[in-house]
Amino acid sequence: MLREIVKTRLLQDQFLILGILNLTPDSFSDGSLYFSPKQALDRALKLLEDGADILDLGGESTRPGAQLVDSDEEWRRLEPVIRSLKNIDEKILISIDTSKPLIMKKAVDLGVSCINNVCGLVDDKTLEYIASAQCSYIAMHMHGVPQTMQACPLVKNQVLEDVNHFFSLAHQKLLSCGFTKDRIWMDPGIGFGKTDSSNLLLLRSLKDFSEKYNMAVGLSRKSFLGRIFNIEKAQDRDLSSKAFEINAFFLGARMIRTHDVKNLKSIMLLGDRV
Repeated sequence: MLREIVKTRLLQDQFLILGILNLTPDSFSDGSLYFSPKQALDRALKLLEDGADILDLGGESTRPGAQLVDSDEEWRRLEPVIRSLKNIDEKILISIDTSKPLIMKKAVDLGVSCINNVCGLVDDKTLEYIASAQCSYIAMHMHGVPQTMQACPLVKNQVLEDVNHFFSLAHQKLLSCGFTKDRIWMDPGIGFGKTDSSNLLLLRSLKDFSEKYNMAVGLSRKSFLGRIFNIEKAQDRDLSSKAFEINAFFLGARMIRTHDVKNLKSIMLLGDRV
């Protein structure tokens, strides 16, 4: 299902909006707001109502300094929400934000449409399993691990070489494991082990990246926006996020992860009518 939607949207020169739903007590933007299954389900339905094409569910925070949770706890957070959404309508498209092979397999078995891995890749058998289910896969570049990634971030003169190398290896690996090109997405990992100047350079490079790959990007409420615009609270960064998200679209990104689905959808609909 996701495969057909992606093809259609790309042919129409539109993009897919992933509505972010953190099922965690410690996410940087909305930790604990949707921690209970009931809160999470209500929020998921609101994101769909606002225009999300896909729901991106995460059961483990990946903010700088975040602590790992074990597979049992992560699945305890994710499973009831996935099942509830599929019981409401099995056509609801769900992406799972996880780096754990076991979680990926369990989610695929429940009918999710996409795996979003901030750590890039996993073992070949897991990738082959995901590919065999006709799921899409987002491979994100991260320098280091969430606990320490900002301790020694990639600087401006390092970042393009590092990200290009990762994209090339990841894309080839995913193809070799059975994914077709239309189901492979690359994400430069804005804010994941990069300096602010490196983040801006990656954004300016989206046009070049998009000539080779399907590009996904997550900018919503990121801390580098707070530093650029002097906005301390993550929840107050939606307007600046929109400016960067729209710019990313014009530079070739065709999948955007965002907290503020409604306003991004409204801007894109307005753009279609002008």
